Amino acid sequence: MDNKLKSDALLRDIAKAVGCPVEAFSSATDRDPGTGTTLELFHLWDMITEPQARQRVLACARQEAARQRARMQAAE
Repeated sequence: MDNKLKSDALLRDIAKAVGCPVEAFSSATDRDPGTGTTLELFHLWDMITEPQARQRVLACARQEAARQRARMQAAE
């Protein structure tokens, strides 16, 4: 399977898992400018094949999510 087909299949799987259309990842829009960076994140993730490297990325994402959650709770 070539990279384009692999990427398309991965995007379909991700879209199905998060409950959104594949098109949501295709480009940034005025409504949601983060979709371009989301697509970049998915492509970068696909390029990381070493399990330990993926664990480091997940640890970083979890840490940032916890910081965001803490900021939102503090603002309430």
